[in-house]
Parts: sequence; C-alpha cells; structure tokens
Amino acid sequence: MIGNYLNYYESSNLLHGSLMQIMGTRLDALILGAGPTLANKVWEEVKDELVRLNKMLNKFDKESELYRVNNKAIHSPCSVSEELWKILADCEQYYERTYGYFDISLKDYSKVEFDNECHTVYFTDTGIQLDLGGYAKGYALESIRKILVNHSITQALINFGNSSVLALGSHPHGDSWSIGINDPYNPDKIVGNISLRDNTLSTSGNMPSHTGHIFNPFTGQYNADRRIVSVSAPNAIDAEVVSTTLMIADKIKEKEIVSQFTIDQYCIFSL
Repeated sequence: MIGNYLNYYESSNLLHGSLMQIMGTRLDALILGAGPTLANKVWEEVKDELVRLNKMLNKFDKESELYRVNNKAIHSPCSVSEELWKILADCEQYYERTYGYFDISLKDYSKVEFDNECHTVYFTDTGIQLDLGGYAKGYALESIRKILVNHSITQALINFGNSSVLALGSHPHGDSWSIGINDPYNPDKIVGNISLRDNTLSTSGNMPSHTGHIFNPFTGQYNADRRIVSVSAPNAIDAEVVSTTLMIADKIKEKEIVSQFTIDQYCIFSL
C-alpha cells in the first residue's frame, strides 16, 4: 500500500498531495489556481499514472513488465508493449548521445538486440539486466506534465524528493520555484539553490545510506564518489539522463555530452 496524503488550502487555492513511497522515493505535488474540484481530479490522474508507471518499470516487482523482460530475454526474444518498446528505443538513443555512458543494461547496451518488426528484445549476454532507475522519474514527470497541460494547469510543482522536479509557472510569492540542493552527508547543509520556471531539475549522487548505485559501463564499477550533480533542462528525461551520466564521465566527455543536449545549467558539487 502506498501512503497517500492530500490537503486543499482554500485561502491560497492550493492542493498539496503526497505519495510516501513511489518510484523509490517520496513525491509531493503542489497544484495552484485550479479550484478544489479540478485540483482533486488532476491529483487522482497523477497518482494513478505514477502507480501505473511504477508497476511497469520497477525491475524488482515480480509482476512488472520490466521484471518479465529481464527474466525472459536472457533465454529467448521477449515481446514488449508498445510503450516499453518506445522507452527502450529512447534509451538506445541516449546510450548513443552519451557515448555509451548512459547504459540501462548495466553492462553493454550493444548486446541488447531489438527486432523492429516483432517488437521483441533479446539479451546476447547473460549478464544483462535492464535498470531504468536513471530514466523512469524523468519519464514520469513528462507524463505528469501532459496531464497538467491537458487540464490547463499553469502553476504547479511536482517533486520526487528534490531529486527529480518539474516546475510550471512560479511560486505564488516569487517569479520562480527555488529548489535547495542538500548535502546528503550533512543534512542541514544546502550546497546550492536552483531556480525553476517552466523547466525541470534532476539531481544524481551518492549518500551515506545509498552509495555505489550509479554504474560505469566502461570500468564495470559503481561510482562511489562523494559528489552530486544537478541539471536543469526543459525536458525532464534529458535532465535525468545527463545528471546520471555526469556522475561518471570524465572532464573531456562531460563537455561533449552536455553539448548533445539542451541544458539550462548544470552544477557538480564535491562533498
């Protein structure tokens, strides 16, 4: 059961909804100016979409499509849904645009074979396991953006624990949304602030309780550096991919990778 919190503040025409555990973190949504009926409808659609995507993309859920693919494609070609097919094809493009640094196979994405006619996936190496941890929240934010736009919502903040953020419009008392970047090794310390307005933010990095979770396909090792990377960009998936990639890319490749994307700004914090 996913914990759910919901409150509507009449005086400020603001809805605050939370999911306590979704896609590995907490999500908070602020929806402004919509009125209680529409805001509640939008929140229900957002919540349902997140539950749906988590069910499809969670490799640890034995009932998820990604879990099925990971366990079947090592033996024989595995058919995938149209949506997951597009996601995997998108990840292949990101693999190429990041010079191989963004690799959801956790080994060698070139060993994932795609049959474009049958829409099947086959792993030519038994060590392949697809992991969408550096992609899924960005994809979810873009899906949520569609819901908000479809309902003409122009002022909202969707926040996955400050690690993946979508901002529409501005804070009611400012001209943007200000997101503080916390030092995970010193919880009371803010290492930076990034202002968002009609764009997105992704922050990747390690923390004391969760180290070595970003895989470097060129070394075969998980990155354990005490640093975080924050990237703001118009597209949430781009931001997610670039922040993940810059955690492991060297200085030369860093510039080459960034040049492949439309990025508003990026910050690398050594902790």
